[in-house]
Amino acid sequence: MKRLTINQVAKANIRVNRKAYLSLLAGILVAVFLATATSLCAWGTIRGHEEQMARRVGWMDMFLLGNNGVSDEQLRSTGFFREIGHVTVNATAADSTVCTGWYDETAEKLMNRTLAEGRLPEKAGETAIERSALIRLGYDNASVGDTLTLKMQPVRGSLEEKNFTVVGILNEQTDYLKTYWNEDGMRFPAMLVSPEDTYEVGSVIVHRVMTFVPLMTLNQVHRHATEYISGGLYDAVGVSRETGESVFDDSGWERARNMANRILIWAVLGAALMLSACIGITSAMESLLSRKTEDIGMLRAIGATRNQIRRVYGAEAWLLAATALPAGLLLGMLVTWIISLIAPDQVVFSLNLWLLIPILGLSALCVFVASRLPLYHASRQMPMGVLRDTALLRRAGTIRSRSEFKPDSLIAGRRTRLHPLRQAGAACMIALTLLSTLMLGELVMGLNDRGVKEQPDFQLISSGVYGSSDVFSQQIGQDDLTRYDLRRIASVRGVGQVRSVSALTANLVMKEIPDYFRPHSYTHTFDDGSTSVMRFGTLDGFMSNTDWLFYSDEDVADAAARRNEDPEAEESVTMIAQRNLIRAQTGITDHIVPVHVYVADLDAAALQEFVTDGSIDPAKLDSGEQVLVYAPTACVAQRENGSCNFENWLYPRQIHDEDWDTIIRNDYFTPGMPLKMFELVNEPANEKTVYTVQGIDWKSHFQSMETIRADVTVGAVLTGPVQVNEYYMGSFTVIMSVKGAEALGLKVPGPEYINVYLSGNPIPADEAEIEKEIRQITLASGMSFENKLAINREYMAKKYRQMLLFTALILVFAAVSVSMQVSSATRQIRSETRTIGTLRAVGADLRTLVGCYRLPVWISAGIALIPCLLMYAVKDIRALRLFKDYHPQIVIPALVVLAILVALICIAGIRRRLAGVTRQSIVDNIREL
Repeated sequence: MKRLTINQVAKANIRVNRKAYLSLLAGILVAVFLATATSLCAWGTIRGHEEQMARRVGWMDMFLLGNNGVSDEQLRSTGFFREIGHVTVNATAADSTVCTGWYDETAEKLMNRTLAEGRLPEKAGETAIERSALIRLGYDNASVGDTLTLKMQPVRGSLEEKNFTVVGILNEQTDYLKTYWNEDGMRFPAMLVSPEDTYEVGSVIVHRVMTFVPLMTLNQVHRHATEYISGGLYDAVGVSRETGESVFDDSGWERARNMANRILIWAVLGAALMLSACIGITSAMESLLSRKTEDIGMLRAIGATRNQIRRVYGAEAWLLAATALPAGLLLGMLVTWIISLIAPDQVVFSLNLWLLIPILGLSALCVFVASRLPLYHASRQMPMGVLRDTALLRRAGTIRSRSEFKPDSLIAGRRTRLHPLRQAGAACMIALTLLSTLMLGELVMGLNDRGVKEQPDFQLISSGVYGSSDVFSQQIGQDDLTRYDLRRIASVRGVGQVRSVSALTANLVMKEIPDYFRPHSYTHTFDDGSTSVMRFGTLDGFMSNTDWLFYSDEDVADAAARRNEDPEAEESVTMIAQRNLIRAQTGITDHIVPVHVYVADLDAAALQEFVTDGSIDPAKLDSGEQVLVYAPTACVAQRENGSCNFENWLYPRQIHDEDWDTIIRNDYFTPGMPLKMFELVNEPANEKTVYTVQGIDWKSHFQSMETIRADVTVGAVLTGPVQVNEYYMGSFTVIMSVKGAEALGLKVPGPEYINVYLSGNPIPADEAEIEKEIRQITLASGMSFENKLAINREYMAKKYRQMLLFTALILVFAAVSVSMQVSSATRQIRSETRTIGTLRAVGADLRTLVGCYRLPVWISAGIALIPCLLMYAVKDIRALRLFKDYHPQIVIPALVVLAILVALICIAGIRRRLAGVTRQSIVDNIREL
């Protein structure tokens, strides 16, 4: 006779019990499908973000502007780079920053320049250009086919006039690749031309674009390049694959964190659904094996080992898994493809054979884990276990008689004590249901909290670093936005209000320097044991060293003697020399203290809560008669670990003297106090970014400036976390209105922040038109533009997706928990039909029978509440700051109600199962079938 194998036994069982195996097959199919869909969607999300960034800044990881003294051979010798491409720049349009150039084959691939319309240039005289470049060149309405007549400045050449035919409009890219040290001719080309375009006199500049080898980062290049290249690659600029912009610091951790966050939704959803599928497989296996108790007992009686029992019935699961695998893979691919069509910018359908490994691994792990526990229990079956409940016999000694006989509670209680872990799975699923509800509730509460503060619809932020070569004067840039520009923005159709804030430097003229401005020094001890002297004060946010304000003649002489070896002494001597030159020029004999002045469209009502003395009079502010003074209370404390804690944004009521070593309170500035100040103005500045000039002729420097004097009085003194149009105050600051600054004749530089509020809720087409007009007005200033409406929409869409995810998780976990408890009770009811018949025979009604199975349900619901309470009670968990604020007073009652609701649904399901049994006669219940 042919030998019988384990697989043949498994196949025979499947053929005989087809219906019983359908639920198991369905569970395995769902597991394979979910493993496929979630893996492909997670990979598609990563690919989708990569494609978005590639459309913006291409595929490069780093670039070098100009030759930089480093050859291609040196770059390749480092082993850091996989590909190196070359971008050639040959000229710049006169009076602009628009460069022309072309790419080699590698750079063309890495830059990934895409076209909004038209094509790339193929011969001399043709150009493909960005729309923003057309605007900067004065050709706002140019289109494909038009001719541009430009005066071009070749690299190291003379001006030439050239004509270009526009053959393509490029998507924007060069603005994302800006650096702070760009010079004329050193930018990436916003106009692509043919290599055949030449000039009578001129040369070219070549930029390099590179991709890293795997696991290489920009920080590693900066850190280790000196081992291969003299001088290193400190001028190398990275390209963030997360933000699509140039960056100067990138360790790779931010990218890893963001990548994890992007796939987190798929990971959580997949894990939840896979857990549900595992529970489904486990329930199906338990149900199937419960019908084979006698078979398993007989196999054990004739000598089958536990391992053989597991192999026999485990082979059935693996045969079903092999059957479900192709269908699950195809179904998962189909669903991922449909998702990619619905959200093409979020998920890209991309098949990768390497993804089959995690898919197969997840599927196998799911089947193995889900079937292991039922198989283990089945293999533990003893021959005598078929005839009697040996587990009950072992625990019979723990059962005691009760003085009061309540059958339902006694049966339920003893069943719980005999099988304490039977409800562990259901309790976990209810806990997951409640935790998902907690997350959903806090998300909803967070949205409500976020809506309290009014947000601008558009915001423009200065991208330049304004300043001067000294701290006493104010520099005005050539491209600064003017009040006329702001009025143009306000006149755009659909704009309701425009509010701006500008920062200028003015000098207070003071008879004496108050102690309120005196700096304090503390020693800060770092973790490695090293120390550093930390300076704190009310002017520290403005100047790194304010000691010179309090220097006597002896202090000045001592600082001059130490200037060669002490940088702080050198700085103090320089500041005093500059102050004395200004005194001589202006005829001022009193002290001069440079301070920040913020000029803004003030909201008096919003500032009222920060007023500690005096009152805000908008009319006097606009007339230039009064100003506001922000005089923070600075608190300093030396901690036990050697660190220093400094705080200057506290309300006075929040400050307790015993908590701080030093408290610097304003005892000088009061309402009605006259302030004398003057502004030194140097305009126009030719550079947006101004660095300290070494060896400058300070006397000529200050004599070339205009002096504007202003006498005002203090209207109100403010303290606390004051914010003026997105600008938080840090150190001592004078605040005045725009009209007040104009009335005083002060020269105000271009705004650093502009908040634009629309008059209504525009449709997307109108919003895009408004954005286009504002961009055209501000383009020359180089201000960055943020569409807060779009950002808020994306934020809300993200939150709604998260809310949808947690809602789905709640439904899935709740359904699984109910299914688990009802299925478990159903199996018990099926095995205890004779017991139920006996109870009915002595008068038990349906309510009493339900009571026999009710207690474990309530215990599971109660245990499930514990992790949720810990989320609010344990400080370390709350310190994770999953949410900005927590709302236990609202969420916890909702969790209790939901736990009760789930328990009631479970009891209702159990009641329905018992009702089916009670519809039979008592004789049928008791009779042994």
